[in-house]
Amino acid sequence: MHIPSGNMFSATYFLLTGFHALHVIVGLILFAFPMFWTLDRSRSNYIENIGLYWHFVDLVWIFLFPLFYLF
Repeated sequence: MHIPSGNMFSATYFLLTGFHALHVIVGLILFAFPMFWTLDRSRSNYIENIGLYWHFVDLVWIFLFPLFYLF
């Protein structure tokens, strides 16, 4: 049986920063859609939810950054 060896910190670091980068890319794609729309009241909830999603991803990074770079 082969047990993978390696640095657990590095694996966790790249996993979490990779997931964060994936969510940032998804957020940027979601932000790109309204650029081609005519904005009206019916789409205001979509834009508000994208903003909430973006700020949540930002908030997660505020906690991940010190966790990895200060400890």
